[in-house]
Amino acid sequence: MDALLHNPIADMYGPDFLLLYGSVIILITIVCGWFVQDPTKNQSLPLIPSQPDPYEIAYLRSGAVEVVKVAILNLIQRDYLQVSEQLIRRTSKDNLSELQPIEREVLASFSSHPGTKSLESIAAKVQSYCQIYEGQLDNEQLLYNQQWQAANIQVGLIAATIILSLGAYKLFIALGKGRHNVGFLIVMAVLSIMFIIWFASRRSRLSIRGEAYLKQLQQTFAESKTKVKYSLPSAFDYNLVVALFGVEALAGTTYDSYYKIFFPTRFSSSTSRQNNSNGSSCSSSSCGSSCSSSSSCSSGSSCGSSCGGGCGGCGGGCGG
Repeated sequence: MDALLHNPIADMYGPDFLLLYGSVIILITIVCGWFVQDPTKNQSLPLIPSQPDPYEIAYLRSGAVEVVKVAILNLIQRDYLQVSEQLIRRTSKDNLSELQPIEREVLASFSSHPGTKSLESIAAKVQSYCQIYEGQLDNEQLLYNQQWQAANIQVGLIAATIILSLGAYKLFIALGKGRHNVGFLIVMAVLSIMFIIWFASRRSRLSIRGEAYLKQLQQTFAESKTKVKYSLPSAFDYNLVVALFGVEALAGTTYDSYYKIFFPTRFSSSTSRQNNSNGSSCSSSSCGSSCSSSSSCSSGSSCGSSCGGGCGGCGGGCGG
């Protein structure tokens, strides 16, 4: 018992212990960072197929919601769905034999009456169909595995326990000796533990290999973004572009109306700026009233200066 109360650490002067404690925290953080790693960091990337599956790529990039967006575009191209006044509705075409199960599920979410649909609710319905894509991506180690996450959390908990134990031991020793200037010790312990737990438990949806593979895909098919705007793209080209780059890539293309469904604010803002540049803020009635009520029309020069630069409609009113 005496060894616990009197030893180099227990008898260490406060500032000296804080220096030692800070060094221990830094060392443990470095070791923790060494063990908390993505095992795919140095692995080679999978080969890129000549015609990748747009649904699988969409799921890789951002999950089931992006798969739904690609499926809707595919159904629009095949005349099962259509855009009406920035809403999507179902057409009269009902031959479902040529559709994949995921496309049938998405199509079933729409009716012939246009209305607002929640992508999240549709994505929840097709999630079961996306399991095949998740399994393929998991096999390629492109998604961050839950087992890796569990192991990282264990490492973080061990590191946090060491920091907490050392800090708590010194805290109890100090309080037992009647020393209460322990605020800085508590702050160091709490902040370092919070950081290590956050560092160990954070995870991205994709593994390092998955992020690198997605980036390589986007670079390989970067020309497709230009092709859908200025060339004669196929349905596959449109689906692949949306899968890789999102609906934003459809701006200015044949399916610009589909893009505007997701970004109506951008469209409204550009329209408003165009109207302002065309002088829509100056109405003919207000201009006419301001010119007719002008008392300076007795002089041609004064009319020119006061009304001519306004809306261009005063020449006839002031000529008599």
